[in-house]
Amino acid sequence: MGTRPALSRWCIIQGRMLGHEAGRWSLRIRLPLKRRVWSLPACALWLAVLTSSLSLADTIYLKNGRQIEGKVSFEDARQVAYEIEGGEFSIPRSLVDHIEKGPVHADSAPPTHSPQRTIPATELPLPTTESVQPAGETHAETITADAADPAHLQQLDYDFLRSSTLENRRQLVLGYHDAATYETRQGDPEAAIEMYRHALKFVPDELAMTLSLSYLLVKQTHYNEAIGLLIPAEDQYPKSSDIPLLLGSAYYSSESLDKAIDEWKKSLALHDSPALREALAKAEKERQASSSYEEIQSVHFLLRYDATEAKGMGEKILGTLETAFRELQMDLDYYPRETIVVLVYSKDAFRDVTRSPNWVGALNDGKIRVPVSGLTDMTPALARELKHELTHSFVHLITLDHCPVWFNEGLAQLEEGATTATLGAQLARQFNDGHLPAYKELETSFMKLAPEQVGPAYAKSLAALEFIRETYGMAEIRLLLKAMSSNPDFSSLIERDLRLDYSSFETEVSSFVAKKYGA
Repeated sequence: MGTRPALSRWCIIQGRMLGHEAGRWSLRIRLPLKRRVWSLPACALWLAVLTSSLSLADTIYLKNGRQIEGKVSFEDARQVAYEIEGGEFSIPRSLVDHIEKGPVHADSAPPTHSPQRTIPATELPLPTTESVQPAGETHAETITADAADPAHLQQLDYDFLRSSTLENRRQLVLGYHDAATYETRQGDPEAAIEMYRHALKFVPDELAMTLSLSYLLVKQTHYNEAIGLLIPAEDQYPKSSDIPLLLGSAYYSSESLDKAIDEWKKSLALHDSPALREALAKAEKERQASSSYEEIQSVHFLLRYDATEAKGMGEKILGTLETAFRELQMDLDYYPRETIVVLVYSKDAFRDVTRSPNWVGALNDGKIRVPVSGLTDMTPALARELKHELTHSFVHLITLDHCPVWFNEGLAQLEEGATTATLGAQLARQFNDGHLPAYKELETSFMKLAPEQVGPAYAKSLAALEFIRETYGMAEIRLLLKAMSSNPDFSSLIERDLRLDYSSFETEVSSFVAKKYGA
């Protein structure tokens, strides 16, 4: 994986790659080719670890005739959750015809080491969902007509206020948990958070409800609220290992590494966990690398940077990020409310912390990480890089990590100002000759592509987003992004919204490129 790919002149198109879920890393590759920037999937950094934990694939047969191959990790009457090389996803049970389970691979063995050193947001050490759920039977009456029944929830409120018996308390907790779980599975975790907040007004000392809400707050990047909820709970429930586990993850994501390390050590003392020990070691490594960094904050960002390598650059970086934030807010109609952490390392420290190969120029693993060397002023290249990485942060939050890689990468290139114009004629010929991988094949990882296909894959990703923007408008891109949060099956989204199946979409993008640049 450290081998430099033999990329063709496609390398002059700029791009980065966002690995899908289980890490969601965004990487930039720097190759000595006209000083241009390229990128490959960060999946390379963690794919071996992920696949070693999976059995041979199960097959999920959908009612529309399509198939999904992965490891089914959870299923009930409403949802099927599955793991693939890009991470863990879910699909409504109503779309599933049947599931065929694959055999377990007896010979699979974990790799001897992983080069990954930072902790992607989607790999933060968190309790299992089962451990943060209240015990008890589900309420069928809570969900009616494919929605949480407000009348039933109001009745639970009334019954508890009228008589706060243990049974009424139990019914209220289970009812709101069922409603919140349903909303989360429908792609609206913010509605679930509101339900948990409301229920906790009645039962503020309910541990399961506190953990459920805290779990969602951390997953949704509401770190400060999670911290405020968990600090008093830690005093109230000193034997719970899940509270310091969640609290440490919230602190880590807020770049409070000292506090994160302290909390994770508390959790380990209560319950040993190899995954948490690994996360703790990574956090200690990060703390060591950035202990002398300067820290400044703006409205939306917390920046920590090596002032010796970026002398006087702090305010300039923050100003550039704030400008990009406003532009993305308008383009994508979304406003992230939590502080976004940005770390600017020396190049040596970047390599040491991330253990990334030399061709990686930046990454986004929930925190934007950028290496610099001797900069004293903002450059156009760095400004584009920062906006690209910030786009991935927006997409991650909007789609709940359900965005196809090609869409995510194409949008990030579009937002930074990249264009296919430089190699438009060659791209048109590639479409015409049928030498480009299909968009369906580019939904998750680009790592399965041959080296000579990587450059065209990025160009094709950008071409698709240019096509959607110029044909349907930026509003359609916004609608698709928001719809992804509750529907990981992108093919069904474009059939519904664009009236195109994947094959027709391929044809339309090809025609768009040919008309624009000539075959």
